[in-house]
Amino acid sequence: MKKIFALMAIAAVGFIACNKDDDESPAPATGGGSATSFTVEKKNRAAVIYFGEDWCPPCGTNGGPTLDSLLKGEGSLLTGIKINKGSNNTSLNWSGGGSIYNAYNSGVFSGPNQNAIPAMAVNNTEQLVYTNINTNISQVRSKANAFAADSVVAGIALQKSIVGDSIVVDTKVKFFKAQAAGIDYRLALYVVEDDVVASQSTNTGTVANYTNHNLVRVSNAAAYTGVAVNSSAAIAADFQYEKTYKMYLKPAWNKANLKVVAVLWKMGSTPAKVINSNVVL
Repeated sequence: MKKIFALMAIAAVGFIACNKDDDESPAPATGGGSATSFTVEKKNRAAVIYFGEDWCPPCGTNGGPTLDSLLKGEGSLLTGIKINKGSNNTSLNWSGGGSIYNAYNSGVFSGPNQNAIPAMAVNNTEQLVYTNINTNISQVRSKANAFAADSVVAGIALQKSIVGDSIVVDTKVKFFKAQAAGIDYRLALYVVEDDVVASQSTNTGTVANYTNHNLVRVSNAAAYTGVAVNSSAAIAADFQYEKTYKMYLKPAWNKANLKVVAVLWKMGSTPAKVINSNVVL
């Protein structure tokens, strides 16, 4: 049963949220290999994590357009992923969407954003989706700029290629600061598709040809946090982790519109803590 939360005024700006049960899609495939040599930039990029659904009017009116505008800073200031987990059009759903949403819903989202969509986070900080899109953009950019100015713990470099029905991603993670033993770091790769046209509910009706940007399709592990980088071992300054991953693609996905967003997670909290992110277009 679909519920649409009433328009609420917060700081003189309202927001609307929706709620519906999950609908998971099949688990992703993974692969391995060795990475080629390339440089890790010492730079923080915030990860904007957005949850929406095709049946949710404020997602189409406020949430999606907010993410679309933020992606103008993609790669230089931030990365962005759009997660659908229970859309009526099941081809939009990502199998890992439920677990990452539950983690953020448990540990980050609160008040009217809890158990509701649209929902958005910048790294591990909640970002309410207001009806004023300019407010959303300004607040997210402020958070992203603050993260960019912070000291860099580790960075990520990426290269991708598409071979047949697979996408191959070379990765390198470099730690600029030593890390004590007992801390588990993990690298997640999210293959996202741009310009996915599908039906979307909005506050003024259904749009048949709505364009979705950076929609998550598949990742490099069943868990949203990806794969272990250090297995809790101590990390020395300048330690580098290199690996190549192969993920299988569905024929319906437009290979020309695929990107890869990488997020380095620090385990030990719910959700895991975002250390850094990057994207290869």
